[in-house]
Amino acid sequence: MQRLSCERYPCHFPQQDCAFCYCPFYPCHDGRTGGRMEGGGWSCRDCILVHRADVAEMMMDALLGGEEIREVWRRVERLL
Repeated sequence: MQRLSCERYPCHFPQQDCAFCYCPFYPCHDGRTGGRMEGGGWSCRDCILVHRADVAEMMMDALLGGEEIREVWRRVERLL
């Protein structure tokens, strides 16, 4: 899903999945995602994880299915 009219599109890469404009895991503090500490805070600038279609679909299904956010993060970690 994309929102081409978004003033920030593409915030990461063309053809990204925009189902999660803001990451529900922020701040994950997991450098494997591409994120890092920057200017005293966690920067997601180089993380594309939640914008991958396979990850976004899994997250949406899990969250709408009532899974706890911690459990969903554990599932996402296995995809890293």
